[in-house]
This record gives sequence, C-alpha cells and structure tokens, in this order.
Amino acid sequence: MISRRNILKALGTLPAAGYLATNHTAWAETAILRLPKRLLGRTGRWVTPLALGGQASMQWTAPGIDPADIIVRAVQLGVNYLDSANVYGPSQVNYGEAFRRIHLAPGAAGYNAPLRESLYIASKSRERFGQGPSSPAAQTPGATAVTDIKRTLTQMFGDGKGYIPEGAYLDALQMHAIQSMDDVDQLYTGMAERGSKMPERIGAIAATLDYRDGTNYTGLNPEHKHYVRHIGVTGHMSSPVLMEVLRRDTGNNLDTLLVALNANDKLYTSHEYNVLQLAMGRGMGVIAMKLFADGVFYGKDPHFSKAPADVIHSVGKPDSVNYQDLVRYSLSMPGVSCAVTGIGHIDREKPENDQLVANLAAATLDPVSPAERRRIENEMAQRYGAKTNYFQLAQTGLMQPTDVKVEKVAGTDQVTVRWNTAIAAAKPIAAYEIRSGVRLLLSVPYRPQLTTELLWASLPASAVGEGKVTVTAKEA
Repeated sequence: MISRRNILKALGTLPAAGYLATNHTAWAETAILRLPKRLLGRTGRWVTPLALGGQASMQWTAPGIDPADIIVRAVQLGVNYLDSANVYGPSQVNYGEAFRRIHLAPGAAGYNAPLRESLYIASKSRERFGQGPSSPAAQTPGATAVTDIKRTLTQMFGDGKGYIPEGAYLDALQMHAIQSMDDVDQLYTGMAERGSKMPERIGAIAATLDYRDGTNYTGLNPEHKHYVRHIGVTGHMSSPVLMEVLRRDTGNNLDTLLVALNANDKLYTSHEYNVLQLAMGRGMGVIAMKLFADGVFYGKDPHFSKAPADVIHSVGKPDSVNYQDLVRYSLSMPGVSCAVTGIGHIDREKPENDQLVANLAAATLDPVSPAERRRIENEMAQRYGAKTNYFQLAQTGLMQPTDVKVEKVAGTDQVTVRWNTAIAAAKPIAAYEIRSGVRLLLSVPYRPQLTTELLWASLPASAVGEGKVTVTAKEA
C-alpha cells in the first residue's frame, strides 16, 4: 500500500519544477512510485487505480495555473491512465503541451517510446457518425468520429493543425455521453453492411473499427491507418441505454465502459446494479467517474461545470464527507478497474495541498469494508439526499422483466420461458422467480442479459400447466 506519507516523502526528492531542464526524460523513464495496478478488463492493460481526468483545470483553467504541468506531474507520480475528449475545450491541446515537455510525440527528438507504451491515453468523440450529420456539440463544422480521431492525434502528438506524426495512436477512443436509444441506433448504423455496400450514413463504431484494425470496409480509412487500439463507451445518465449499447455489441468490439459511480448511485437508477453488472459479465474494463458528483459534494451547484469558477481547488472540505471515503468507495465496487478524477490544483511547493497527491494516496488505500460502505452511504444520504447526481436518471423503483414468452419445444415435454432483464433499484437483483399462476416453478439466480437475446430457462410443460406464466425479479 502506498501511503500519503510515502508519496510526500518521495516528492521531497524531486525538483520543484517537476522535470529536469537539461534532461526531460531522465525522471520519466520510471515513475517515482511503484503504484498498484488493476487489469483493465479484456484490454489486457494494467492501469493505476487513479486516472487523470481531462476536465477541471485542463478544460477550465484559472489564472496562475499551468494545466500541462498537472499532466506532467500525474505521469511523474506514476499515473498511467490519462483521459480527455474532443468536447473538453483546450484539454487535448494542454495534453499536447505536456507531451512535448516529456517527449511523447513520435518522431520528435528524444521521443520516449517506453514511457508512451506504459501509458493508456483515452479520448472521446461526441459524434455519432463516422459519415453523416454532425452533433450539436461538434467542435468543428462537419465533424465526425473520424475527424475527431484525427483532431485528437494532431492536438496531442502533432502540431494541432492537422499533422499527425507516424506512430501516433490512441489507446482508446470512446463513444461519449450516450444518453438515448437514438444515440445507440446512430452509433451502430452501417455495422451490418461492413464488407458490402455501405449506406450513406455510417455510424461511429463501424468507422472507428477501421481505424482500430487498419481496414477500410467503410471507405473512411483509405490509408489503412492504425490510429486506435481499443473502443469504449461512456455515459452519465441512463443505465438502460448503456445496457442496450453493450448488448448490441455482437462482435465484442467495445472494450471499456466509463460510467458515473459514486456513493449516491443507489439513490438514482443505479449504474452499479445494472450496467456495471453487464460490463463485468462481458469482461470489459470499467472506469468510474463523478466520484465527487462533479464537485457537488464540495459545494458546487448541481450543474455540469462550464467555467473556472466551477472547479474545486481544495483537498476536500472540513465540513464535508471525507474525500478519501469517496475515492475508496467507488474503487471498491466489484469490476471497477480505475477511477477518473479531474484535478483543479496541484502544489509542488506544498504537496499536502495538492489534489493529485491526495486523490492518488486515497486510491491506494485499502478497499472499504461492507460496514464502511453502509456508513458512507448513510452519511451521504443524510447530508445530501438525492440532490447530487443531477446527471443520472431518477430512481423509479425496481422495474420488472418485460417481454415474457413461453415457447413449446417441439417433440418434447419441455417449454422455454424467456424474458427481458429487470432494472434494479436501490438493491441488487438476487434472482428471477418463474411462476405458473401462484405456484413457484423455478428460482433462477440473477445473471446479466449479455446480448439482445432474451434470458431463458427450460421447464417441463407438465409442471407449467395451464396457469399464466410470470417472471418476477427479487431483490437481494
């Protein structure tokens, strides 16, 4: 375990400027701390439990703050998951400046290839199409997922004006802020036609696959570039929508899920008990976000941040819930690989006032016990109630299975009962009970619905009889 005291002690051996003016790569070859790492699902990559977010001061920079130095410091401390997005204003440009300081641009003098390979650099596209109309959030006219990939690479590794050096790549391109079934439909447009005549509109997933695999099925990657290693999805609002986008992934092309997971999650339509279970079942790497509810736990009004005044610069607050509890809570959820936090303020002179150091130390503490989990949840509910996760669907209670079907199996005395998943509320689902009338026929332990195919169980037709068959979810 890496304690805050150990981190502060290690920091005492570093120059205050954070990197050596005469040899930028000297410290970067190995991080100063040997941080624990977790497997990021089926990506096969190992990541530090704390990831650096691309918002906060990277997007909304207050006077006197050097956002690139926050990135440099994170890498120096050993953080290896770095997050940004095309819709995060100057964030990717700030990464580009940081990467120049620590020689992460391929082809440039002093390029530090081992350091680059050790990092997991992820960005996001809000665009739903690789070829088609741009979203209202588009950063440039005519933007698509393809132009966003290239925009990220030129801003992070090139000149910011279109030049992308040979060998530049993203570890992950994530489909950002998926909120509706329309979003899901658009993302998957053209997937069925890959390898044949493509439609006029091509969804972001089909297009990004070409840039992952170096193929040109869509006609959008004529140079057969390998710009992306993994594809992911992100979402704040709707677990049912995120579950749908994962279930439609018949090719197992989605490797990561970035989703809001904090100590108030179960006061809303829970991500932990819904999409997180599905992501785990599919072997995905899960990144938790909104640990502090976008600063609401520390005094910000419930709204998406949009200016430097919205960014929290303190290390927690004395009259609020302990920030270490909030970091540990999310990282203790089964299936979570790492947790991403935005950083408002670092302090190289007084690291005890440094948000990055504080959050990193908290992320290396022991997981919360079941008793601690209940204590944190109760404290959060008493202090805040359901007024913090403004980005999440309100809780509507347990939503029972839909589309219950009973099908006779020809030539046998068996029937197959099928149903669509329930949506959990404040408690996890323990089992599905299948009844004929009031008679309990079978209790099936809960399992996530991994694909669009309905869940099912087989029963003797004679046992079912003539009663109405129902399937009911039972909470733990």
